[in-house]
Amino acid sequence: MTEARVEDVYADRLGAKVYLEQAEAFLADAAVAGLGAASQAVLVHNAAISACDAILQAVGLRVTPGDGAHVKRLETALEQIDEDTYELLERLDASRERRNEASYAAAFVPEASLEDAREATAELLELARRVVDDK
Repeated sequence: MTEARVEDVYADRLGAKVYLEQAEAFLADAAVAGLGAASQAVLVHNAAISACDAILQAVGLRVTPGDGAHVKRLETALEQIDEDTYELLERLDASRERRNEASYAAAFVPEASLEDAREATAELLELARRVVDDK
C-alpha cells in the first residue's frame, strides 16, 4: 500500500457538516450503556476521524487512503486550527493507538483511557464546529 497524502479538493461546508453529524453520532453511540470498552474505543476514534474530515472538507483538503492515513488526518486537521493543538494531537494519537490495540491485538482498554479519549474527541468536535462555521 502507498503512503497517505494530502490533496486539495473543493471546500464544501455542507459536506463538512455531514462529517460533523457523523462524528457526533459516533461519539453518542460510544456512550451507549453496556457497550464493551473495545467497541467504545473504535467508535470514539471514528468520531475523531470524522471530525478531522469535517475540518479538512471545510478548508478544501482531504487525506488519501494509504499507510498512515489516520495519523495524517489528525495532524493535517489540527494544523488548520489557529491555536496550540500539540497536546490535543498527543491525546488523540494515544486514542488512535488504543483503538488499534483493541481492534487488532484484542488488548484491554482501560476506562480511564476511554474517558480521556472521549474528552479529547469532544474538544476536537468543538474545534471542528468552529472551523466549519467560520468557512
